Amino acid sequence: FNGGKLVSASNGRKFSADLVLLAVGRKPRTENLGLENLGVKTEGGRILVNEKMETSVPGVYAVGDVTGGFMLAHVAMHEGIVAAENAMGLRSKADYRAVPRCVYTQPEAAFVGLTEEEARKESKNVETALFPFSANGRAATLSETKGVAKLVFDGELKEILGAQVVGPEASELVHELVLAMKVEATVEDLAGMMHAHPTLSETIKEVALKAEKMPIHL
Repeated sequence: FNGGKLVSASNGRKFSADLVLLAVGRKPRTENLGLENLGVKTEGGRILVNEKMETSVPGVYAVGDVTGGFMLAHVAMHEGIVAAENAMGLRSKADYRAVPRCVYTQPEAAFVGLTEEEARKESKNVETALFPFSANGRAATLSETKGVAKLVFDGELKEILGAQVVGPEASELVHELVLAMKVEATVEDLAGMMHAHPTLSETIKEVALKAEKMPIHL
């Protein structure tokens, strides 16, 4: 910083800023909890749990950041419900196949499942599709046309492996994709859904149509 202004960035660009958000990550805080007295096993500071959120000690459960998984409030809530149900004798397990991750910037960003890079490490038959918000009617009426929706899917089975949305209300739109992944829907299923017009959610239908090589508004 120089006089309160950022004068250069890693890519060589220069710009001014009033505030800078520095996110350096998080880690579990499990010290001084008396876990060793109970015999609860830990690894690298995180409490080890099974899919029922039960620790190495039967009847003792742990959820949230202390388990070292997705450190998100809604994940902790999901895990808490799983733990409570199992503590009451039910048979529940945590499902991490489709965890929404949101960044509340402007425009917003939201993600679920695998990125293209991650998917290609697991399979050679991976395809992607992109659809810009600039081609969405509702985004145009809101004057918020920056952004894009991206699908990552299996090229043969057409199953959705992941999705990324950057644009207006991305944190809301991503949940249609979360549900699609949870029920193992295909891009054909998404493309065939009827969406109200004009809505931002049409972007999801359009990117699925693009994946099917049948784009309408692009």
